[in-house]
Amino acid sequence: MKVAWFVIALCACGASSKVEETSPTASVAPDEFMLRDLRRDAGRRLNCQSPSVELEMGPWSGSEGNVTAYACGARINYYLRCQTPHQCSMTVTD
Repeated sequence: MKVAWFVIALCACGASSKVEETSPTASVAPDEFMLRDLRRDAGRRLNCQSPSVELEMGPWSGSEGNVTAYACGARINYYLRCQTPHQCSMTVTD
């Protein structure tokens, strides 16, 4: 009989609580130090000076996404995967 009351109590508690679905807000994006390193790498690959490299953030999800670098009339695409804002792995996707 004690088990039946326990099950009823669990059902009653679960039925009265509301659960709202929320979207995740945690995101790890590269910081200025990481973007500086990205400009430096793009400058070497595009044969330009790194201060002239412009960066544009593409689609980003959680801790990974795309960044496009423009310089000297050319562009290069990177895929970044970040563990922390200043520790990201860069992969050239072009």
